[in-house]
Amino acid sequence: MLPMLLDPASARSASALLPLVALCALSLSAVPARAQGADAGSATEQVVDAVCGKRVVVLGELPSHGEARGFQEKARIVERLVGRCGFRAVLFEAPMYDFVGFQKAVDEGTAAQPQLDRSIGRFWWTRELAGWRGWLFREASAGRLVVGGLDDQVSATSEYARATLPGLVAASLSARDASECGEAVARNLGWRYDGAQQFDEAERVRLRRCASLAAAARAGGGRAAETPERAMLESLAGYFARQQDTAAVPDRDLAMYRNFAWQMKRLPRGTKVIVWTATVHAARRQGPLPHEPLGARIAGRWGGRLGVIGFSALAGQSSMAGRPGKPLPELPPGSLEVRAARPDTAWAYVDRTALRRIGSVPSRLLGGFAPADWWRYFDAVLVIREEAAPVFEQWR
Repeated sequence: MLPMLLDPASARSASALLPLVALCALSLSAVPARAQGADAGSATEQVVDAVCGKRVVVLGELPSHGEARGFQEKARIVERLVGRCGFRAVLFEAPMYDFVGFQKAVDEGTAAQPQLDRSIGRFWWTRELAGWRGWLFREASAGRLVVGGLDDQVSATSEYARATLPGLVAASLSARDASECGEAVARNLGWRYDGAQQFDEAERVRLRRCASLAAAARAGGGRAAETPERAMLESLAGYFARQQDTAAVPDRDLAMYRNFAWQMKRLPRGTKVIVWTATVHAARRQGPLPHEPLGARIAGRWGGRLGVIGFSALAGQSSMAGRPGKPLPELPPGSLEVRAARPDTAWAYVDRTALRRIGSVPSRLLGGFAPADWWRYFDAVLVIREEAAPVFEQWR
């Protein structure tokens, strides 16, 4: 276990002894008490203590989606929130379609670990999370935990989506449209384009029309019509619409919020929910982001019952979805990460009070280095001193 630092009050007391100690005390007192360093275990407990009583907890990560130690810490937090605080659902920034298929398999008693791994997706298909994904599967298959996806995109690992959506679209349409639309959706999701059929504007229009007609055919009937099939078709319609005209359709954060709201309606009343996403989607406010983030939309509904934790790193390596690792960009002087990190500990937990005292400083939390008052965006930030690129597992 790594040693803890002196808190600011202790440092100020020591400053009366020797000039050298006084200098150290001034350095330490520059960061508020709750921004002290912590090892991984105490960092986990600090986060869990802060959000245990919340109804919804959103856990971010750097926009690169490729930091092994952040992944591992988030996994520990999720386990503690489930075991100690009674959270019963985990929703991922991942395509929602294959989670629908996984839940059906759970209900039928046929669910398998690879099905959950494909649902979670390539970003988190890492050796560091293998044991945690196993725990997640056991909890979900036993009915103790609900897992779900929020994204309307279709990923490389979305096998259930590719197998199911073309037929679902076709079955929702008239005989005149069914064949053409089913073929178009299958072609796109399998990316079977060539010289004879290209992914051009005509194809984009066709896909948007087909998915929109199918979603409209499933609409109506109020709460009784809010089926997984309707949710999948509405997500697919938004996904195809955004490929054709990004300005006039729901952005990804809005699409994820709609799927979040759909999931919340389906869960038992009072269910406590964890959202696993990136900080750019987790943030409580829009700020410099191009769209209102998922976290801000959730805050509009859940207010004080929401807890948002941002994750960042001082330095180290990152790797997204199996790509080669590369160093994280160097931080500017005076950044949040520089001010929070300590040379003798791997973690620093910075709560909202400490963030407010630090004031407007740059950070890599949202992907760039623009300064911001980070207490407005997050309830706390966990800074990892030295990140590591994850080891990605082979697809199966």
